Amino acid sequence: MKWLMRLLFLLLAGVVLLLFLALAALMLLLSCLRWLVTGRKPDFVVMINAVQRYKDLAKRPAQQSYDRGDVIEAEVREVTGKNPRLPE
Repeated sequence: MKWLMRLLFLLLAGVVLLLFLALAALMLLLSCLRWLVTGRKPDFVVMINAVQRYKDLAKRPAQQSYDRGDVIEAEVREVTGKNPRLPE
């Protein structure tokens, strides 16, 4: 009887694993189809690219501080009115 229960649990675990893999494959297929239709990359591709950029950024040495000549002076004004667009 013990081996029968073990076999039943093993079979149930296999079915759950197959359902999970089928769902993952379906999600990957839908994501790739959306990529083809809209041109928007899948989220996992964007995430992998972001991690890669972070690793590349971490490998670079720290940037040097700026000299006085590199500072650009700017004026900031509040834009008021109903139209939120900036004047052209």
